[in-house]
Amino acid sequence: MIDSAARRLHDDAIVVDAHSDVFCDVTRRRLLGETQVLARLHVPVWRAAGVNVVVTTLFTEEEHKPDRALRRAVTLMGAALADIDETPDVALCRTRSEIDAALAAGQIAFILAMEGGEPIQDGIESLRMFYELGVRVLGLTWNQRNLLAEGVGEARAGGGLTELGREMVAEAGRLGILLDASHLSVKSFWDVIETSSRPVIASHSNATALCSHPRNIDDDQIRAIVNTGGLIGINGVPGFIADNPTDASLDRMLDHLDHIASVAGVENVALGPDFVDYLRVGPMAPFDAEPEATIVGFATIADMPNVTAGLLARGYDETAVRGILGGNVLRVLDTVMCE
Repeated sequence: MIDSAARRLHDDAIVVDAHSDVFCDVTRRRLLGETQVLARLHVPVWRAAGVNVVVTTLFTEEEHKPDRALRRAVTLMGAALADIDETPDVALCRTRSEIDAALAAGQIAFILAMEGGEPIQDGIESLRMFYELGVRVLGLTWNQRNLLAEGVGEARAGGGLTELGREMVAEAGRLGILLDASHLSVKSFWDVIETSSRPVIASHSNATALCSHPRNIDDDQIRAIVNTGGLIGINGVPGFIADNPTDASLDRMLDHLDHIASVAGVENVALGPDFVDYLRVGPMAPFDAEPEATIVGFATIADMPNVTAGLLARGYDETAVRGILGGNVLRVLDTVMCE
């Protein structure tokens, strides 16, 4: 139970979840005939958590790659739009002024991201189509290799950006799409840093210095992201927090936040917890195998207020806490999202 001062600050701040796969849940349920998935299952949790802005991904699962990735992305987008139409509490936002309008109306603002570039690997023209649909954040890979770049799961191959990948980075910069490096191999990461003219973020990655998971990033990568004008979102998955996931805790997650803040500056840290607890329940749950370890006090998005309490307990001042909770993400989005 957090104290009243922490709760007041949390409720008054703009809270951003910088990485959510909620559209996977929306889509699987709508394909089974459910409606108002967001309104019934997700909005109440976001409200309880004080979340105001959610970066929602079009994530193409492995079984759809590579040949059915575009079809899957269109299905995800169509299901998402249908459910948004049924949910007055949320708004898909393409500009900063639309985010501000949604917040003023008491809505939860959605910012659309693409996690894995398989749906756009036919050419840069396809990126323009998804931009028009609202995509404002792009991760070129998930863990695999595709026609754009090498993902972290293929890092031993030593590959980086392809020529098409370099064209895609340039086109993203021209359109105003923020690049997300969280799933890139090390070589691809440095190629993106070298190639991009816009800020680069890692929306859901932790510090290699504290946990050796290959999806985490080292101090040189952290500094490089900051030098582009980007930021790092702290991940809440236990395996990214401690080498032995059963040792993960909210305190250990905050240790990652402390470390990244010490390297990057507190103004360049955010929260991208990457929770998928909602995908482990319900009809045809895709994650119905042995559940992963979870963190006491930070197991679902409903636990976001505990981060505020933890930050205050560690001596972060109100300005820093507001930035970490959401202000830092909005500042970086301002650099790419036109009015």
